[in-house]
Amino acid sequence: MHTNKQWFEQKKLQSRDLAYSEGNKLKLPFRSFRHQRGMAVLAIVAILLSVITFTTISSSQQVQQFYAIDNKMRKAEQARVLFKRQLRDIAESLRTSSVPLTVDKVDIPNVTTAIEVLELEGDQRQPLQHFEVSISSEEESTYYKAKFLRYPSLLRLPTPTQQFSWDNQITEWLFNRNVNVLSRAFFPTSIAKHDCLNLAPANIYWIEGNCLLDNEDVAHSDESNPLLLLIVDGNLSLSADTHFFGLIVMLSTAGNEHTLHVATSASIKGAFVSNQRLHTSVYGSLNSSTTVLDTLQAHTTLAKIIPIPGSWYSEE
Repeated sequence: MHTNKQWFEQKKLQSRDLAYSEGNKLKLPFRSFRHQRGMAVLAIVAILLSVITFTTISSSQQVQQFYAIDNKMRKAEQARVLFKRQLRDIAESLRTSSVPLTVDKVDIPNVTTAIEVLELEGDQRQPLQHFEVSISSEEESTYYKAKFLRYPSLLRLPTPTQQFSWDNQITEWLFNRNVNVLSRAFFPTSIAKHDCLNLAPANIYWIEGNCLLDNEDVAHSDESNPLLLLIVDGNLSLSADTHFFGLIVMLSTAGNEHTLHVATSASIKGAFVSNQRLHTSVYGSLNSSTTVLDTLQAHTTLAKIIPIPGSWYSEE
């Protein structure tokens, strides 16, 4: 009995050990599967985090690149606008000023301005100036160049047959403008009035109406500083001892005839012309002078300036 009992207990222990072992064998694959699935999830999460991190970094870099490019483009556009305005200012200054004065006027920090000038002569001996203007900035790495032509608004002088006479095409000859489109705006530095009472000193006068000149009105004028006087739809009278130097242009826009009166001891040196026949009463002197007219034509107040087509150049 004792032996059987021991044998029974031994069998019982063996059965329990076998069950425990078999239980473990059954559970081990399940634990291994859960462990592998967990590792796989962690790997996927790690990959996703890596992708997200890379995407975030890449997107951040792209945003920074975009802003850098956008900033560069905006700076380039600002420089382009600034330099175009600079070129316009230079051209406007060159219309009436010398190159040194122009460079001093338009001086801008960190911008280099260079102007080359070439003196030319037109087919009617008109004084012409060819300007090549260059603007550069090392800071912005930009370079702009443009060419301009300065020419006189008094494009041609009266011919010997037109001096002290009339020609219905006179404005086309003198200014390359029909009388119906010629206006005060063509002479931006002119003084415009409806009479000649108390004229302020100037080189160009646009008078719409009758004009009575006395010597005080033109005392600032002489052979070296001649005047351009345009009388539109009005009569002109020079008082005694009034001495006019320059060109007088009398215009009728409606085809009416007007009157020119030159008192005794008054004088005109240069020329006067009209687009219509005039009633004249000349008791003073009329003296044709090519020298006076040449000086008038070359005066900067009569100058115009235009960009030369196709000469614009930029480098950025």
